[in-house]
Amino acid sequence: MAARGRNSAVPSRTLHVGGYHVVTTVTARPGVVRRWLYTTLWRQRQNLHSAAGLTVGLGVQWTPPFRKLPGGAEPRPGTLQLCSGNRCLIYQIARAGGVVPKILRRFLADARITFAVYGVASDCRKLRAHHGLELGSTLELQGAAGMGNASMAEMADRLLGIVRGGVEKSRRISTSTWDGPRLSRGQVRYACVDAFLSRCLGEHIRRDMASDDEYESDPDDGSDSTAGEEWESDAVDGGYWG
Repeated sequence: MAARGRNSAVPSRTLHVGGYHVVTTVTARPGVVRRWLYTTLWRQRQNLHSAAGLTVGLGVQWTPPFRKLPGGAEPRPGTLQLCSGNRCLIYQIARAGGVVPKILRRFLADARITFAVYGVASDCRKLRAHHGLELGSTLELQGAAGMGNASMAEMADRLLGIVRGGVEKSRRISTSTWDGPRLSRGQVRYACVDAFLSRCLGEHIRRDMASDDEYESDPDDGSDSTAGEEWESDAVDGGYWG
């Protein structure tokens, strides 16, 4: 519990996305990333320890190269955005010099957390190629729920009832510079919308999948609660700080 005492408030702003308030943190500081993740783990501990686990929206933005990279190399990620509940983190990983806190590496690799991503293969390749990061469990949103090649905004409109016009993602912003010293308001909103809709769609699709699944987990199975102790014990002894 001592570790939570170190978890001071992280700088944030509230954005309005599809009628929802999303508390958004934009940072290039690994220390802020650590605090955001510790807060997330504490707030979501019941979901994390449940049979279904936790659903987190994830996205990666990068600056398109002027010319094709040699050998099919992947562009360097400019930002990594995560969304849990109504909280979004936009980590300017390129500006941070590619520093990946230990807790972030372990968070991404935790199989109890399902990362919902639109275009998961592309994002995974970039994170792996430049930072050696692996996602433990993923859900591809593109084409899910019988939506074919529908955009994320179209999926949100049809599946979640979020008006498409308020969450459309601009191609101009998508292809802008994501590894610079500062992000524009448009870029911050773009990344926030991407992560937030990914989380919302991921939870919706996973609920539908669970309702179609005839398997029922044993509520007395202690495997999840035992695994969940790992986060708390490591938080106490500082094992996630790096």
